[in-house]
Amino acid sequence: MKKILILTFAVLLSLFATAQTRRADTLFAKWEYFKAAKLYEKAIAKNPTQDLYYKLGECYQKMHHYKEALAAYDKVNAIGHYANADFYLNYGLVLKTNERYTDAKIAFKMYADMAPSDKRGLFYMNSCDTVIHDHQFDMPITVSAVSSLNSNSSDLCPMLYKDGVVFISSRQASGHGSKIYSWDGENYLHVFYAKKGKGDTSFGNVTPLESDLINREYHNGPVCFSRNFDTIYFNSVNKDLKGKEKRTLKIERNKIYYAVNKNGHWIDMKPFQYNNDTFSVATPYLTQDGSRIYFASDMPGGYGGADIYYCDKQNNGWSKPVNMGPNINTFGNEKFPSIDSSGNFYFSSDGYMGYGGMDICVAKSTNGSYAQVSVLKAPFNSAADDYGITFVKQGRIGYFSSNRKGGKGDEDIYYFDLDKDSLPCPITASNYVIGYKCPPKQKELAVVDTIVKDTTHHYVVANTPAKENKPVGVEKIVMRIPFDFNRSNIRPDAARTLDSIAIVLHKNRNLNMMVNGYCDSRGTYPYNQTLSEQRSKATVKYLVSKGIAKKRLVPKGYGKTKFLNQCSDGVVCTDDQQEVNRRVEMWFTPTKTEAVSTIE
Repeated sequence: MKKILILTFAVLLSLFATAQTRRADTLFAKWEYFKAAKLYEKAIAKNPTQDLYYKLGECYQKMHHYKEALAAYDKVNAIGHYANADFYLNYGLVLKTNERYTDAKIAFKMYADMAPSDKRGLFYMNSCDTVIHDHQFDMPITVSAVSSLNSNSSDLCPMLYKDGVVFISSRQASGHGSKIYSWDGENYLHVFYAKKGKGDTSFGNVTPLESDLINREYHNGPVCFSRNFDTIYFNSVNKDLKGKEKRTLKIERNKIYYAVNKNGHWIDMKPFQYNNDTFSVATPYLTQDGSRIYFASDMPGGYGGADIYYCDKQNNGWSKPVNMGPNINTFGNEKFPSIDSSGNFYFSSDGYMGYGGMDICVAKSTNGSYAQVSVLKAPFNSAADDYGITFVKQGRIGYFSSNRKGGKGDEDIYYFDLDKDSLPCPITASNYVIGYKCPPKQKELAVVDTIVKDTTHHYVVANTPAKENKPVGVEKIVMRIPFDFNRSNIRPDAARTLDSIAIVLHKNRNLNMMVNGYCDSRGTYPYNQTLSEQRSKATVKYLVSKGIAKKRLVPKGYGKTKFLNQCSDGVVCTDDQQEVNRRVEMWFTPTKTEAVSTIE
């Protein structure tokens, strides 16, 4: 009888756990991850399986609770090999956000082996090397949590407004923040205002922005304003769907709205003309002159999850949305656009070789076009999610949001002031990017027109005084300039060498030059092919700026090929060893080759 009772009890527990799992699965499918996680935890207590731990980890990952997600995924991994390849991709991402980079590389490699057609595995695996390498050059920059704004809830996306800041928060306040968002178990986000005190981190009482038009029942914000603060743009979620549409679409989408301020009150709220029930339109940013609005959307036809688009102001509204293209958007998600007073374009993304989660990125503005995107270095970025940067003083002082370790709530607002940091070299936020390090301290190289052999039997520009009428040979002459990891900009030391080469070309009009770009072994072949071409084009562009005719220069990229040392694919090397292969080689030729220049 005792055995029968034990067996019966075990069967009942199993049935109970199965019922909980089914209910949790239903909640998961409805994006109610907070409630689903609680049920998965109860089911695990009775029947701890790999599948349940994986589902629990997915819930926490969706909620951006990376510590709890890692604990669940570690259990999956400890039990043994898991047949679902997606687990190893998610596991690697969560390992990375918890700064376990070596383990993350193993997980990404496992995913790459199980899903070889998906390039994300190798991409993210190589990104771990990027982070490890880049932390060698961290600078003593201080970012501080703004205690007068932060709470135990989520506080994010500050925006300067009149004599203070406006931001969004899930905190409770009178008349706001009482409903629970089933995705993460927090209150819905609402828009709050705080008046600035004597300093940039001192703010008065935090109160809801007084407007029922803006602070509605569900999620509201982030927001942006026109230059004189008389118009507000914000995204909001409303439960408008009914009947068949609600059953079919299942989830409400973010939509952008705008309102005008009259006599201190927000009135005349209207929807953005490209709102849609089938995709989100969110995180708006209005340019200073009001002529263009940027936003993030997962509308069909993009490059990844959410892409950044823009519309230009017209007499009858806004132009059709324009995708910012593959120079900005990736296979991942791009959100939170903003522009500084120099025209540099900031946004956050999880599709670049960054530190983990969402990273703040910048595309520098050059003559009206954007340069290659770079990821801001630590501590602007962390292993967690970082986004929503805004400036008080151009490139030097400002705020951003993060859910990094050590915060007060799920997300917090942080402040930086580069003017107060004791830095070894001048920097701004827009140039403090992946691969950045202070320019080397060395004597200026003499401008020369002499070419000699170096100790490795390659011809280089000699560091000797110029001599008039020195004959220049053209056989087997090759010169090299180095590049930083994942960068194509001309370094100061390379610029001095190119200045000398320009002198040689000016004084030897019969010479043309092959300009060949190369990369180290990290990264994919297609990515490095593009990067090597960018390096050769940047070199040609620099020489053209020194008065060398473009037709005398022939750029070509060779990607990750023709290594000068043992650091090929799969070989562990130091960055100094890898740098040998990150180069442009320049060959003098007495006549124009058959190759055609692609420099625009």
